[in-house]
Amino acid sequence: MATDTEAAAQQADAFLTGKKKADDTAFMFGRVLAEMGIKVGDPDSWPRLLGRASFSGEPSLFLGTVPLPTARKLINALIYAESAQRRQRDQGHGT
Repeated sequence: MATDTEAAAQQADAFLTGKKKADDTAFMFGRVLAEMGIKVGDPDSWPRLLGRASFSGEPSLFLGTVPLPTARKLINALIYAESAQRRQRDQGHGT
């Protein structure tokens, strides 16, 4: 059975591991957004993006409030990607 100190250390380790995963994901997501011409930290583009973790170590992203033009740009990119994927899949079944 773990002591209180060991349990606290394990919880801290889980939190730090989750926070690192979340920060890495936030960084990569920021890079993807930059490739799309969306600047994280710009109030008119994407004001805030943070990596977070629960005490149990579960990583998550805080996306903040995204302006409508940026949300539309993301929606259009996702729709385009989905239609391109379906088109490729449909062409593969036709052969």
